[in-house]
Amino acid sequence: MKLSVIIPALNEYNYISNTIDSIRLKAILGNPNEIIVVDCGSTDGTPDLVKQLRVKLIQCIPSMAGRAEPLNLGASAATGDVLLFLDADSILPIGYDSDISNALLNTEIVGGAFEFALDGKGFGLRLIELINRIRYRISHEFYGDQGIFVRTGVFHKLGGYPKREILESSEFCSSIRRTGKLALVRKCVKTSPRRFHEGGVYRVFVNDVKIWWLNLIGRQVDRFGNKYWKENIMRGKN
Repeated sequence: MKLSVIIPALNEYNYISNTIDSIRLKAILGNPNEIIVVDCGSTDGTPDLVKQLRVKLIQCIPSMAGRAEPLNLGASAATGDVLLFLDADSILPIGYDSDISNALLNTEIVGGAFEFALDGKGFGLRLIELINRIRYRISHEFYGDQGIFVRTGVFHKLGGYPKREILESSEFCSSIRRTGKLALVRKCVKTSPRRFHEGGVYRVFVNDVKIWWLNLIGRQVDRFGNKYWKENIMRGKN
C-alpha cells in the first residue's frame, strides 16, 4: 500500500512539526509514500518550517470557504493509492498505516477513519469525546479531525470533497458510503483541544451540536461557515 498523507495548514507553526513527526515515527510499514502540506496563506512561518521538514509543500490562495479546496488540491498532487487526510494539530496512533492497510484488505471497505480524541484533561473534553463517538457510530459520518482515509480511485470517482463551506467531511463520508463501506479503526487520533479552551469548552461544543443538528434535519448550514472558519482561523485552527 502506498499512502499519501494530506495536511491543510494555516498558521500551524507550533503544531505541524509534531504532526509530521507522528506520521513518520508511528508508521510500522515504512515511511508513507509522501506527505503533502497545503498551506493556505500562513503568516507565522509555517511554509518555511514545512520546507525544513522535507515534505511536499503546495501553496493555496487563502479562502474563508472551508477546507474542501485545499484538501482536493493536495489530493490532486498525491501519488499514493490510499489518501489519508489529517489536521495539522492531530497526532496519529502507533501503527496507523498497518491499521489502514488491514482495514482495506476487505474489498468492500473503501475508506474509514480513526476514533476521535482530544489531547487534554478535563470532564468537558471527555464528555465531548463521548458524545461525538456516539454521533458517528449512529451516522457513520466522520469529521476531519479523525484522520479520514479513502482509496484514491474512489476519491477521484466521487470528485473529491464537496465544495461547501462547512461539514464537508461528513458529506464526503456520505458519498463514500454510496460506493462501499467505511471502517472505524479503534485507535485514537488525538487533536489539540485549543479551540474549545480558547472559545469556551461548552459554548463551542453547543454551537457545534447546533450546526450538526440543523444539517441532520436538512437545514442549510453553509451560512454558518464564514463565522465558523473565521473564529477557528483567529484561534489558529483551520
